[in-house]
Amino acid sequence: MTESEVSGDVDRAILQPLDDARVSRFHWKTILIAGMGFFTDAYDLFVIGVLVAMFAFYQPFGIPGTLVSLPFFGTLAPITGLGLLGASAIFGAALGPFIFGRLGDLLGRKTIYGLEMLILVVGALLSALAWSLASLILFRFFVGIGIGGDYPMSSTIMSEYSNVKSRGRLVGTVFAMQGFGLLAGVALAIGLLAAFPTSLAIIWRVLLGAGAVPAALVYYWRRRLPETPRYSLHVQGKAKETAQLVGRVTGVSVSSQASAAQVHAHRGSYADFLLRYWPLVLGTALSWFLFDMSFYGTSIYTPTLLSSLSLSYSPGLTAVQHLMVAEEYSALIAIAFTIPGYWIAVALIDRVGRRTLQTVGFGVMALVFAVLGFNPGLIGLAAPFVVLYGLTFLFGNLGPNTTTFIVPTEVFPTQYRATGQGFAAGCGKIGAAISTLFFGALLTLWHPGGMMLFLALLATLGLGVTLALIPETKRRSLEELTEGAPAPEKMGSTAPQFAH
Repeated sequence: MTESEVSGDVDRAILQPLDDARVSRFHWKTILIAGMGFFTDAYDLFVIGVLVAMFAFYQPFGIPGTLVSLPFFGTLAPITGLGLLGASAIFGAALGPFIFGRLGDLLGRKTIYGLEMLILVVGALLSALAWSLASLILFRFFVGIGIGGDYPMSSTIMSEYSNVKSRGRLVGTVFAMQGFGLLAGVALAIGLLAAFPTSLAIIWRVLLGAGAVPAALVYYWRRRLPETPRYSLHVQGKAKETAQLVGRVTGVSVSSQASAAQVHAHRGSYADFLLRYWPLVLGTALSWFLFDMSFYGTSIYTPTLLSSLSLSYSPGLTAVQHLMVAEEYSALIAIAFTIPGYWIAVALIDRVGRRTLQTVGFGVMALVFAVLGFNPGLIGLAAPFVVLYGLTFLFGNLGPNTTTFIVPTEVFPTQYRATGQGFAAGCGKIGAAISTLFFGALLTLWHPGGMMLFLALLATLGLGVTLALIPETKRRSLEELTEGAPAPEKMGSTAPQFAH
């Protein structure tokens, strides 16, 4: 019997109870600990949209207009002070996954988990105390590093603890907490603006500082989570300790023979990761990049778009009242489309599959954006625009927003799982940062109709990448998906071939 066959037998003996386990109290506790991080991540990322819309008419300190003009798809797009502010946290969120993902594989999930929340707490509090645009941009960048670091850590931990049957649903539930975080930011903004309409100097600081509260609450519990069984077994080579942990989590005892086995620990270099798994790296990173380019610009600039819509219908309102109307529309979109999208994904993902949902999501997004782009008159009509615009959030969340988060935690082996997820998430956030940085300027240059056609192109490209490079992973164990991955020269050109 070869070493790989022996290792496979030990894997099955020790991890099978975890793969077969029912969803337990431990799973729900882990979902809460990880999910509250994503609640905070979404709040901190998207609350800046309220400030961008607010700072358009109220400036607590000097905010320059055009800083520099850069070429973007054949257009000279100006980078504004508000655009840089809106994108600052996302640039940090593009760096965080690369750092924390790699550290999570090198040092262990337990060693790293929780530190990203500590960074977020400090960054949020400093942002609330900012005294200039430069300081606010710097502190928001710091917040973004913590947000980005949460992506590979929470998803990998949840995936490695999950059973086979419900893995998509469990990891998806963690991610779905984003919807509530986004809504919390909108709700808090509406409440503060309604109660204190003349206190904008305080409101923007409260909105930024509030993001520290849930992150601080979850930090303690994250530090107490044990190491995941798969990392303990595959990377640290601790068969006995892994068997004991699986027994505590599942209530099923592992055979003493398996727990006493000698397991070869695997650690790999970043170069080896890129060389061996480049097709999967390309597929997961590119699909996330394309989705986030379309999603984050629209999400962060939704208050700005809707404030303009409010202005055209109610020119007699004050600037604060226009912002209130925009936030109310944003809340409506979140409740009717954004949040349901997450939970539809959770309900369907283990039955329909990741690849199918991602395909449908990108396809409908491309279609709706194209309809809005070719019929720009719809953008000036409140109800039709809100419904169509809302559909992009519904299908984006039930499709690629959720699936791009889950798939990287399944297709890479344990020693590269956080690295792979971090690489894909980091590339996604690079797309988000680019989109956010240029969105406001392009909206002015191309007008909403042209912007919608550009978003339709991005979604169409995402559909193509999904069909060409993303495998189906539903109802297969992580070891089945990743053990015995072929060498690069033996990899086929389509995702189903190289996923096994």
